[in-house]
Order: sequence, then structure tokens, then C-alpha cells
Amino acid sequence: MSAVPEIVRAALGSGLLVPPPPHRWPAVARGLGSGAPGFVTLLRVAAARAPGRIALVDDEGALTYGDLLAEVGAAATALHRSHGVAPGETVGVLCRNGRRFVVALLATASLGADVLLLNTDFRGRALAASLEGHAVRLVIADEEFVPALDEIPETTIASSALRDRWGTVDPAPREGRLILLTSGTTGTPRGVPRDPAPSTLLGMTASVIARTGAHVGYRTAVAVPFFHAFGLAALALTLGLGGTVITQSRFDPAVALDRAATHRADALMVVPAMLARILEAAPPESVPPVVLSGGSALLPALADRFTARFGGVLFNGYGSSEVALATLATPDDLLRAPGTVGRPVAGATVRVLDDDGAPVPTGITGRIFVGGRPAVGRYTGGPDKARVGALIATGDLGHLDRHGLLHVAGRDDDMIVSGGENVYPRAVENALAAHAGVADSCALGVADAQYGQRLVALVETADPARPTGDALRDYLRGSLSRFEQPRDIHFVAAVPRNAAGKVDRRAAAALLATLDPEGAAR
Repeated sequence: MSAVPEIVRAALGSGLLVPPPPHRWPAVARGLGSGAPGFVTLLRVAAARAPGRIALVDDEGALTYGDLLAEVGAAATALHRSHGVAPGETVGVLCRNGRRFVVALLATASLGADVLLLNTDFRGRALAASLEGHAVRLVIADEEFVPALDEIPETTIASSALRDRWGTVDPAPREGRLILLTSGTTGTPRGVPRDPAPSTLLGMTASVIARTGAHVGYRTAVAVPFFHAFGLAALALTLGLGGTVITQSRFDPAVALDRAATHRADALMVVPAMLARILEAAPPESVPPVVLSGGSALLPALADRFTARFGGVLFNGYGSSEVALATLATPDDLLRAPGTVGRPVAGATVRVLDDDGAPVPTGITGRIFVGGRPAVGRYTGGPDKARVGALIATGDLGHLDRHGLLHVAGRDDDMIVSGGENVYPRAVENALAAHAGVADSCALGVADAQYGQRLVALVETADPARPTGDALRDYLRGSLSRFEQPRDIHFVAAVPRNAAGKVDRRAAAALLATLDPEGAAR
């Protein structure tokens, strides 16, 4: 062990990887060089330990660690020789979940270039805005996205064309950063640069392992987009454990569950909107022993229904591109308080503060702040997040209960003041979700001549004999205060959501503008 390079020690320092047998150490040492550890380090260590183990299962089949490492090497050679990608430059990746995303990300990072992870839902101005300010050298895209990039000046290369097997390229002294984009649902997407070193996420990883029972060789079915912070963390965790990532390019609940069962997945990573679709499609015994939800709000009624159907398998995480995973709720936490996002993970500090930066009492709603090594308070080419000391604002409102569990009320810019009362759209959405005839909903604030603002609800129904607006108002009177009642209820074909399952409030507001201006429920 004394002759093992420092980079190997760093990669194994978290204790996540079981050291390989002695005869495998030379292979580990040869593959790593002297660069600082990152995502590619995790792959190289895992490939040295067990090159024949399945690393990835996607729409194209299975790929071993040895084959994945070879694909990454061939792609890095192509990027360097044919396109001149060098340390310090930025390469965009616009790919769906699968090997092409993983290869593009790791090949770029291995050259010391930054990787800008592009949202596959973005088109036109949103896509152009994501590229602006990052000095992107080129974009690696799946063929389906190439036409969307025709009007954008950056060079585009197809993900399927990244192969050059004539020779190899030495890894850069330091892997490139990973730049995640905010969802853009309330404004222009902003880049969040993250250090690729696994040690920055050590506390988060340790907590996930301790609370879920993850282990070396863990098999993870990842339905969340890899470009999303949650999906990227699931990918890193699984590679770090030398496990198998099971994914698909487009989420289909039946296919996802069948693939998870075929490959004996230990865990399934989803956003809450996927949980609702799984409830419709899955028999009771068909989910893995761990189902981790994150990326957007888990409605208490949905948590209750999922647990009643599948048992105590559901976990709920809370975080963002800026703060990584901040809290994690276990099945016991959700049984005690459905919808809670749980307790802080190791190394994270979570505080609920008032507008003056002072802690609020237990049970009182305030602004949520998070601190710790993974927290990133600065954007690439944009304004910084609000800070109080070493703590960074998440942009959410919430409260801590007497058990120390965090509850999120919603975005601070979603809150409205109606007749002098603070009103949170999520309270309406939580209440509507408990109605058997409501498949999905969102609430928005609009101007009101009498009260300043009022709430409007968009409702997607689940029952062919859908409830009427009056019936829903009667139902809500039993669970919401007078000032929380939505004045207007509109029935819509679908509530606008982005790829991460979050309500797209700009799209919802645009949809609302096309509906009856009187707001009458139809």
C-alpha cells in the first residue's frame, strides 16, 4: 500500500471502495497518473478492481467497467486530436441518460476541460442562454438535438462520433469542473460550478450509505436525468461504489421497473412526478427495496399512497444544484411526517432564519439556509446567492418541527400576500393532492384589485367523472384557511413540468393567460 500513488489514496480515502486485491494495485496505479481525483478516478479505480463487472445498463444494453473506460479513452482522444479540447476550456453536453452522456462527461473532464451539463428540455432562447457566458468550445449532442443547435454558433458534434482508438491521451493534472444549470423555471438558467473531487460530497455520500444501506457493488436504477444534480449524484455514488447504473433515455414506468427487476436493482432514484406514474403502473412487489425521491416537492398525500402500496421503502431528499443534498428523510421520518425532507446529512448545516438573519422558533416558517463543504454560493457569470455568514440561501421557505425534521413550504418568490396574509401555493397543492380525483395541480399568484394578490389553481384530473370546481372548493374548505383558498380553479390537460419534475411556473402562467379571464372553473 505504501507504493500506491497519492491519487489512489484520495480515491479510497472515503472508505466507499473496498481496496482491490494486491495483484490489482499495479493496474490501478498505471491508470491514474498523478492528477487530482474526480469522476474519472472513480471509474478507473472500479475498472482496475473488477473490469468485467457491469458498470452501466441502458437502451443499448450492458457495458462493463473495462469497456466503459475504453470508450472514455477513445472519446478523450477524439476530443483532443480532432477538436483540440484542452484544460480550462468548456464543453457542453446535451445527451439523454445512457452511455453517450457518461462517456462525453468523463472524456471531457479527463482532459481538464469543464463540462456544462445542458437540460434536454431546453430549446431556442433557453438553450442559447445556457451557453452564453461560458465560452463553450463545442457541444456534444445526441443526434435528436443537433437540429436545435443549428442556429447557435458553437460547434456541435454528435455523441455517437466520439471515437478515436489510435493512441491515447494522458489525463490532465486536474479533472475539469462540472457545471450544473439551475432549472430556469423562474428566470434565465445559471451555471453552478462544482469541484469534481469525490471528497467534496463525502458527508452526503456517507449519510446516504448509512440511511439506505448502500454498499460496494450497489445496483442503482436512475430514472432522474443525469444533467440534474440528483441524477449526477446518483451516477457518482454508484461509480464510487463500483456498482451498476441502470437507466433509460426516456422514463417509462413499466420499462424502468422491468429493467430494475431484471438487473436486481437495490435502489430506484426518481422525482415525485415519477412516483405518481409508478403507482399507476406497478404491482405491489415490483419496486426495489429503496426508492429515493428528490428534485422537487414530495406531496404528503403522494408519500402516504406510495407507502401504503409498497411499504416502508420511500426516502425523500432535499437539496439543489447550489447546496447538493442537504437533508434526507427515511421511511420512518415520512411515516411520522409525510412530505418532510428529513434531517441534515453529515457535514451539512441547515438553519431556518428570518429576514434579519436570526433563527426562527420551532414550527415558524422562515428562509432556509444551508452550509457545508458542498455548498456553492457563486454562479458562473451571474449574481451570487444570498448569504448569512457561511450559510447560503436555498431560495425556499420552510420550518423545523419539534423532532428536528425540515418541512419546505415552497419557493420564497412563490409566496404571495393576500389581504395581508402570507399564502404559500404549496399548501393548496398539498391539499388538492389528497383528493382522489386530482392527478396533479399547481397554484399561482395573480393580481387582485381587492386583496392585492390571490391564488389560482390549475388542476389535472385523474377521474373521467372529474370533480367540479365547486366540489373542489367545498373539499378545500375542510383543509385550508379562508385566505389560502384558491379563488379560481381551472381544469387543464396537464400541469407544465420540466424534466426534473418541477412545476414550470412560467409555462403555467402562460397557460393561465389563455384560459377564461373570469377564472371560472370549467
